[in-house]
Amino acid sequence: MDVRTSAPGKLVIAGDYAVLEGAPAVVMALNRRAQVTIVDSADGDFCIDAPELDIQQAHARLESGKLCWQDAGVGERLNLVTAVLEHLAGQGMLVDGFHAHLDTQAFFSAYRRRDKLGLGSSAALVVALVGAIHARYGHEPPNLEAMLAMHRQMQGGRGSGLDIAASLMGGLLVYRLQDGRPHAVQTSWPRELALCCVWSGRPASTGKALGQLAQWRRNHPADYDKLMNELTVEATAVAAALQADDARAMADGMAAYASGLERLGQASGIDIVCAEHRSVADMADDCGVVYKTCGAGGGDVGIACATDHDRLKHFAKQVDSAGFYVLGVNIDVQGLAVETSAPSNRRQSWTTYA
Repeated sequence: MDVRTSAPGKLVIAGDYAVLEGAPAVVMALNRRAQVTIVDSADGDFCIDAPELDIQQAHARLESGKLCWQDAGVGERLNLVTAVLEHLAGQGMLVDGFHAHLDTQAFFSAYRRRDKLGLGSSAALVVALVGAIHARYGHEPPNLEAMLAMHRQMQGGRGSGLDIAASLMGGLLVYRLQDGRPHAVQTSWPRELALCCVWSGRPASTGKALGQLAQWRRNHPADYDKLMNELTVEATAVAAALQADDARAMADGMAAYASGLERLGQASGIDIVCAEHRSVADMADDCGVVYKTCGAGGGDVGIACATDHDRLKHFAKQVDSAGFYVLGVNIDVQGLAVETSAPSNRRQSWTTYA
């Protein structure tokens, strides 16, 4: 069976960092999708093409539950693929090798090819790859709780899984962890609230930021609790405004959350609101719109919103003139999409799996 899959990226509207402590997060699936195609392997090996990593025909065999790459250097660059395949092999879900083509081009800058935009490409690729393997071997589609458990294991126990939820489910979600278990409710974006996504021009590392946060928490537990409590209150207000379809209250809540993230960054030493984001935020203030960083900050993307659509259009022009990049993104209502086809008939219509 041949399989092709895709899964969307994400934007964190509110709940960044505080979601780790049980706060609600608002996360939007984006129409930037990771794509995976799996076909039969000619020699029984696992063979991976990953053009965005300049990898073609990387071969590996599964030996005693471990993926052994012919080229160790290539294997290091495919550590995400290695983790997924070894995890599924440990669950007895891999029967034979296959040839997989991984396409994450939509998550890289069109201006500087090597720069990732910070739109959740890793989670989208994991969801698309796991979905493809489930379909190839006739398993049920992956569920959120199992995907979160796998993703946490791959990340050494860190991460909330909100990006996994967005990639798996699609749409706009209010997501939170309750007793360590993920809960996600789909909702709708307020029609009166216009949104604009801006790339800072600087890639950032979520893992590095989370590591810094964990270290600061150990050294300053009282300060950590205080700031997380404040962020939780603000995230709860954003989620409540969203569910009430109150565009103005949601914009106000996002502004308050942006201020809370800046306080967290100043206290912890994490460069959440970096120089690039400050420049964009200053332009947002001048235009009368709300601006906040997304996710871990320190670069990647930020979002601006306003109930006055003309003000947001003016902001977008100012940002573009200043050399930043307004990204053309929208909500993607579809999460994981999987299609299958019989390998004996390449012209057969693909059929929807999930």
